[in-house]
Amino acid sequence: MSRTVYVVPHCHWDREWYQPHELFRWRLVQMIDELLDHMEQHPEYRCFNLDGQSIVIDDYLDLRPENEGRLRALIESGRIVIGPWWVQPDEFLPSGESHIRSFQKGIRFAERLGGSLRVGHCADQFGHIAQMPQLMKQLGLTSACLWRGVSDAIPGWSFWWEAPDGTRLPVLYLRNSYSSGWRLPKEPEDLLERVHRQERDLAEGLPAVFMNGTDHSRMEPHVPAALAAAKDRGYDFKLATLGEYEAAVFVAGIDEVVHHGEMRSPDRSNVLVGVLSARMNIKQRDFEVSGWLEKYAEPLELLNYLHHGPDGTPALRHAWRTLLENSPHDSICGCSVDQTHKEMFPRYDRAEQLARQVAKESMWHIAGRMAVPAPGGLAVFRPVANTTAVLRANVPQDWTGNAELELPDGQRVPFAVEREERGEVLVHQKDLSPWQALRHLDFLREQRYDNHNIEAMEWELDGRNLKVTTTVGPDLTVVDEEVVRHEVRQIAANNLADTAEIMVRKSARAEIVAVLPPTDCVGAQVLIPHDSGEGDDPNQPADQVPDLQNEFYEITLKKGGKLFIRDWHHDVEMVNVAALVSEGDRGDEYNADILPDGLVGGWTVVSADYGKTHQALVLAAALEVPGGLNKKRTARREKRDTVVGAIMEVTLYKGVPRIDFKLTIENNARDHRLRVLFPLPFATETAITENQFHVAERSLTPPPWNGTSPEQPPTTFPQKTFAAFEGDDVGVAVFNKGLQEGEVVRDAKGRQAYALTLLRCVGWLSRPDLVSRRGGAGPTISTEDSQMQGTHTFEFSLTTYRGDWRSANIQAMAHSFAYPPLAWATNEHDGSLGLDVPLATITPGVVPTAMTRSDVDGAPVIRFYNATGEPAETSVSVPWAGPGAGLCDLMEEHVETLTPAGPWRFPLRPWEIASVRFGRS
Repeated sequence: MSRTVYVVPHCHWDREWYQPHELFRWRLVQMIDELLDHMEQHPEYRCFNLDGQSIVIDDYLDLRPENEGRLRALIESGRIVIGPWWVQPDEFLPSGESHIRSFQKGIRFAERLGGSLRVGHCADQFGHIAQMPQLMKQLGLTSACLWRGVSDAIPGWSFWWEAPDGTRLPVLYLRNSYSSGWRLPKEPEDLLERVHRQERDLAEGLPAVFMNGTDHSRMEPHVPAALAAAKDRGYDFKLATLGEYEAAVFVAGIDEVVHHGEMRSPDRSNVLVGVLSARMNIKQRDFEVSGWLEKYAEPLELLNYLHHGPDGTPALRHAWRTLLENSPHDSICGCSVDQTHKEMFPRYDRAEQLARQVAKESMWHIAGRMAVPAPGGLAVFRPVANTTAVLRANVPQDWTGNAELELPDGQRVPFAVEREERGEVLVHQKDLSPWQALRHLDFLREQRYDNHNIEAMEWELDGRNLKVTTTVGPDLTVVDEEVVRHEVRQIAANNLADTAEIMVRKSARAEIVAVLPPTDCVGAQVLIPHDSGEGDDPNQPADQVPDLQNEFYEITLKKGGKLFIRDWHHDVEMVNVAALVSEGDRGDEYNADILPDGLVGGWTVVSADYGKTHQALVLAAALEVPGGLNKKRTARREKRDTVVGAIMEVTLYKGVPRIDFKLTIENNARDHRLRVLFPLPFATETAITENQFHVAERSLTPPPWNGTSPEQPPTTFPQKTFAAFEGDDVGVAVFNKGLQEGEVVRDAKGRQAYALTLLRCVGWLSRPDLVSRRGGAGPTISTEDSQMQGTHTFEFSLTTYRGDWRSANIQAMAHSFAYPPLAWATNEHDGSLGLDVPLATITPGVVPTAMTRSDVDGAPVIRFYNATGEPAETSVSVPWAGPGAGLCDLMEEHVETLTPAGPWRFPLRPWEIASVRFGRS
């Protein structure tokens, strides 16, 4: 019985990698031009899979818009296959929401051009997240097709992949890579011999697949003739799409092997784990911009929409598109040439600018509808529920005479003033006519003056001299510009003034800090400043010892520059916390290659500050390290001739059970990895890490090397906002902002510590001479910028607890650290809303991931997942929602109608992702 061999013509297109985007795009245009010409002239070349991402089509049409009709005809006829991704991202580094948006945009774009592939094609991602089967199934995809990350435990060419919620998806395993059929021989004997070599572990009667393409490959016009020449020689060759190969595998049957969770095994293909820490500034920027979009701009725009405010979705769509362009694996992974990564930062900047502006404009509309009493208040958006939050806000300087903020429920919290800034006069013109003053006002519009908000517009008559004053700054105030213009126009028209002067002044400002108690919902509030009637009590220790204390922790700098922490509540002690460690790294952007030469720095006290809301120690360290590797790259230079300088601010807030660290590094060293250590006061075998839509419990014992794979099994692990460790009923959790690589290490006595990677400084895209990986992973190109020279700032936080991470509310605490409240001052004004405007309340332990509006029709959508570890009866309440809510899938298609009134209630499996689509009242 002959075996059917499905030959799939395709290419995998990296938009940017060892060349910047525009150069790769020009190659793409040449490739697709050639493809269109050939397919139109040769019907026997029946199909081509144009990667798994639709953005390459958009890239092409930007330069070749005249060819859209030709391309559309081939897509509609099924000959060119595109989708389902918009971009093929790294799966571990971007947010989970970004994966959903990439799929949504990719599928919708492909459908508009004639149809989308429904196979979850993951050609070259460096491993796969645990929840991908659930994501793909909810998106309407029928299988996953992948190569990297599959362990030796998978025996065949297909298997079932099970997500943490129990969703199973069949996998088409590209066992011989997505390049298995590249450069197919023309001679039948050579072709047959190559097919025979690649039939390893493929049972008789099962279809085989040859992926006829590779990175940036052009179509091979000889393939149909080569397959015809080999006909009836023991194989039935078919030129096919991935969808046709999938159908054949389904008929033959998926192997009854089930893989649970993520795939990061290097047994058969490199997963290149060092990309978690290459060019860490990219990871930090992605965290910042994703946070602005997902946690601030989209929820605020949704709340604004529910209160009939202006539409911000066009700006958010563009921001998402711009952000997604940075999420492909060669981009966000930091494994490209310097120019490629330089071009990423303007994209982040543009996306962030739009997200910040939409957030501000949305809050301005909401605050404008709230009734705010004298003397004005602080409009605050709380993106995280069910935990305390540290609020930092810029307010008018005259607030400094107060000491408390009153919450909508009447509760008051103290605030401290950290910094004050004097106001300044920006414009002062005298001896003008009243009509010139009016003309000045006519150029003020949309409550803006240049790049400032208008905080107040006032006029007065001093005799027959008209004085017009505009105060500008960051506040979101309600100012009736037309009333002021009308009154000034009346003064001019009625000849009530002979002269005029105009002044534009920037308001005096102050930075305040407060700790807000937990709230049960995501939403907006206005807090009102009050004078407590009490004097300032800085709580300075009598003996001036530079220690920090609150109701949870004591922090002391011990002999040798070691930071000591005692947890009063849980009887936990940690010694030498946040020690800096530099290790030689002779690796490349793909893999670390660490030398056994770790150097540890100690801290000294610079200053201490004791305020009524928080206390802070400022510490300094100077780590003397070798400047780089020796000439043979076998070790670091012997001479420690380089100083890595560090300033670290350690902060304790009253009422907050965590310790915050802000660390600034001046990195002058090369070829090293810099990490910060947190010694664990117990032994543990498991790391608990937040990942996309999931909290993983991962073994700290790496699987043994199989003796054949080029890459050693990973000991570092990916994480999102936290990693936690538990033992002897004690827990330690470390929160972070955009630092996505961690590892548990041991000292000479076997004691464990959590190592959080700050920088990994190397100078090559790829090298062929590593110990941690045999052979190259890409071109051997020097990349000076990946040495990460210069100043870097990192933020992380520590908490300790008893019990487990769920009972200690660790995930909500981590999110509160990562996404603090957003606030602007506003003035006294009337409104139809009260001081508390909730957006949504969701069952504790059920984690919201999106509060947004559909790209299709603007309908509100809220998405979340069940992190309780148990089946949960979920309750979701949106006070301003209209009737007609329903559960929907990730393509926002209706699944189930929800009860029309009151909180929506429905069951969720552990780790199940759910989306509710609804209208507004």
